Amino acid sequence: MSFCSRLSQAAHEPFAGTGVQARAYVFLPVAKRHWRDRALNRLWASEAELAAIQAAQRAGVSTRLYNPNAEAAPALVHAADAAPDGLAPLLDVVRRRWRIDSTGSARLAICTHGTRDRCCAKFGFATYQAARRLYEAGLSPFAPIECSHLGGDRFAATGIFFPSGSMYAHMDAVDLERLCATEAAGRLEPTHYRGRVFEPPLVQVVRAGLARAGVSHDSAGPLTVSEDADSAVEAEVSGRRYRVKLRIAEVAFYGSCEAAGAAKRSRARRRVFEGVEAL
Repeated sequence: MSFCSRLSQAAHEPFAGTGVQARAYVFLPVAKRHWRDRALNRLWASEAELAAIQAAQRAGVSTRLYNPNAEAAPALVHAADAAPDGLAPLLDVVRRRWRIDSTGSARLAICTHGTRDRCCAKFGFATYQAARRLYEAGLSPFAPIECSHLGGDRFAATGIFFPSGSMYAHMDAVDLERLCATEAAGRLEPTHYRGRVFEPPLVQVVRAGLARAGVSHDSAGPLTVSEDADSAVEAEVSGRRYRVKLRIAEVAFYGSCEAAGAAKRSRARRRVFEGVEAL
């Protein structure tokens, strides 16, 4: 049996810049038995709710489900500094059914959507259980939730730390306690870092590259990228300017376990970090 996540790891696929960008993430408390292969479905949602979710998606709001572990669990909201205009109309619909928690408390959303891909069932759920043990033992401040598909089956176990928005790949292959401590300190771990979901892909690549080079490990601090080019960009962080060298990588991958079973590869061109120099 082939697992697309293990094939991606073995191929050393570059994943910085693949954080699934949205200006806000909303997690709705819907029992896992209702997720099926597509979580946004009519088993649990009304026509009005689905329409509101779709409209919010067009405005930059990502809606996912999470498996509630208590009755009357709230809808969870995590947004960038400036919430998108599409968030308020969605929440007007959501609050008809659930109370809303928009406090931005420390959470770790881990994809365990096994009906979508078996990697998420095998590696995602194991990582969720590990995160739960750390949280209950007081060894991590991040309350874990098991959520529906976050994007990128082949990066399982995948998860997002909030409030920073740091998204990681292959979390089952890291020291999770250390990673939680790193994120709690406002720093990112570059080896498994996909990107900050509140930022565009180029900024995600630059932030990851600066961390790899030891320039800045800040997970959510101000980062300005002033140019958009394939070979190099200028970046400013902590009042200092840098020239970040990039290259284009041709990437071949199996997008899911189903694709791996059918030997169906996908291809993409991705900007990757090459080096940095101070200006």
